[in-house]
Amino acid sequence: MAGAGLDANRLNVPEARFPMIGVRRFWRLAIEATGDPLLGLRLGEEVQPATLHGLGLAILACGSLSELMSLVARYATVLSTTMYISLRHDAGGSALVVNTLGGSEMNHAARIAMLAFVYRQACKLSQRQVIPSFVTLGMPPAPGTERLDQYFHVPVTLGAEADAIGFTYADTIEPYASANTMLVGLNEKAIRDYLSRLERSLFSDRVLTQIQDMLPSGEPKLVDVATHLGLSVRTLQRKLRQENQSFQALLDQVRRTLASDWLSHGNLAVVEIGYRLGFSDPSNFCRACHRWFCCSPSEYRQRCLQLVT
Repeated sequence: MAGAGLDANRLNVPEARFPMIGVRRFWRLAIEATGDPLLGLRLGEEVQPATLHGLGLAILACGSLSELMSLVARYATVLSTTMYISLRHDAGGSALVVNTLGGSEMNHAARIAMLAFVYRQACKLSQRQVIPSFVTLGMPPAPGTERLDQYFHVPVTLGAEADAIGFTYADTIEPYASANTMLVGLNEKAIRDYLSRLERSLFSDRVLTQIQDMLPSGEPKLVDVATHLGLSVRTLQRKLRQENQSFQALLDQVRRTLASDWLSHGNLAVVEIGYRLGFSDPSNFCRACHRWFCCSPSEYRQRCLQLVT
C-alpha cells in the first residue's frame, strides 16, 4: 500500500475511500509481488460476505440467485465508486456484466474478483454446484488461465468484449432455503444510508478522476473541471474546502502518482512523461520531480531501476 501511495490507516475508517489511480497501482504491485496474474480470482474465492457492509449480509439472506444478482448490480458502489454492474436478460437467461470507469485495473483483477465472489455465493446459497451458462472476460489469454475454467466449471472466454457471468432462468429463480426477506430489507436500508453519507464525502475523488481523464490534453484548468462536473468554479472550490482539499493539491497528487508510475515502470521518454502530465515546459516537470522525489526525473528512474535489480 505504501508503494501505491495509499494510507493504510484509512483501512480503519469505515467510510474512507482510496483514489482509483492508487488502487489500480496497488493491484499491479500486488500481482507483481505475488507472481499471480489471477490474484483477483483468489480474492473472489476468499473474501467473506460479512466484510462487504450491509451488501454482504443482504446477499446471505436473499431469496434466489436472481435477487443476489439484483443486489450486486444495484449496490455495486458499496464496493467501489468506479465500478458499475448491470443485468442483462435474453432468451437463455440472465447475466451480470461488470465494468469500471476509466478502463480497468491490471488483468481485470477487481472485475474477476466480483464475478468469482458472486459465483461462490450462488453455489453456497443453492447448496449445490451451480454451472454458469457462460463466463466471459476481457483479459487476454495467458499461461495459467485454465484456473478460471476449473473455478467456474465452464470454458471461460478470454479477450471478450465484456466481463460477465450468465445463468439459466431455472437457476436464477430457484428459491434459497436461507431466504429472509426482513433481513434483506433491513440491510438494504443500511446500504442506502451508507451510500447517502458516502455521496456527500467523495467529491474530491470525483475531481481526482476528472483531472486524470483530462491530463492527456494538457494541464486541467479549474474552470474546465468544474464545467465537466456541471458545477460553477465557486461551488467546486467550496465542496473541496469542505473536505479540506484544494484543486491544486489534487492536481499535484495525480501528477506525482502518475510520474512515479511512468518513471519506474515503462519506457516513455522523460520529456514525453512531462507532456502527458500537462507540463508544457520540461524544466517545470524537472522542478516538480525535485519537489516530489528530491531528485530529477532521470535520477528517480535510475533509482527505481536499482531497487528492482
